[in-house]
Amino acid sequence: MYYLGVDGGGTKTLACVVDEKGKLIFKNVSGPTNILENGEEIFRKNIRELLSPILSEIKPEEIISCFGLPAVGEFRDDVKVLRRIIKEEIQIEPNFVVNDVVVGWAGGNLARDGIHLVAGTGTIAYGRKGKREVRVSGWGSIIGDEGSAYYIGVETLREVSKELDGRAKKSLLSLLLFEELNLRDSLDFINFIYDPNKDRRSEIASVAKITYKIALKGEKKAIKILKNAAWELVLTVVTAKKKLRLMYPVVTYSGSVIEKNDIVRAEFIKALDKEGYKVIPPQLSPVLGAIVYAYVNYHGYYPDESFIKNLKNIERSEGNG
Repeated sequence: MYYLGVDGGGTKTLACVVDEKGKLIFKNVSGPTNILENGEEIFRKNIRELLSPILSEIKPEEIISCFGLPAVGEFRDDVKVLRRIIKEEIQIEPNFVVNDVVVGWAGGNLARDGIHLVAGTGTIAYGRKGKREVRVSGWGSIIGDEGSAYYIGVETLREVSKELDGRAKKSLLSLLLFEELNLRDSLDFINFIYDPNKDRRSEIASVAKITYKIALKGEKKAIKILKNAAWELVLTVVTAKKKLRLMYPVVTYSGSVIEKNDIVRAEFIKALDKEGYKVIPPQLSPVLGAIVYAYVNYHGYYPDESFIKNLKNIERSEGNG
């Protein structure tokens, strides 16, 4: 028996397979698997590239799996559709198909009560208290994802556009952004945003790293954008806490913005600490959280300490960011 965990995202998708003792058998990465944002063709391609290699070594019926995927819970017959596509592409019948924030939660506090925030390309929070569960945010790049890399990218590009035409005073923000992206003029700027040959969501989300780099130079506009993003993330978690009626919840997190952007993370933790929340780094990454979720929900009990220890050893030796 083997356990497969998949952590899908708007930029990349990770997979890990472990044996009955929790020791790593297989690991792989592919592109985005948000079927709403990226389309079915790309979803199929990336799932196939992600997991086809393992099928030469392990039979599908030997695998207990959990797929944490974006867009679950966001369109009718979602799980049914995704199960069918996965089985068509890789012959694996998924045991569990959940939103990617759920596997983040499972890894964050080992599938125990609390709230987990994902702030990467997009944003969503998931909380659970006993059998009661809630989701907050995660409305997608067109109307939501506040606090995400995409949000930071949009806010940065919007401010730069104001500087370019004089609606806002020129600052280092536009100067340094142009340098980082190797843009010559406003036409290059427009092409970067609207180039039909590129994945617009990923391109705009990539700007968040540049915003952070500019903020570290002391640029006030960049710092303000990042602090506003942090407050959007705080609001998301506070809303989940109120809906669950948790007193002093454990809050864990994952995703590039909250993990790698020190300004956003510090502002986020400071605000929640003041209100009595216990904010801690995740115990396991989402892809390994998917394995914990599969184990707990398949067997009906938690894995033993040695299994979890082996998963943590994978985390330390392999890294799953």
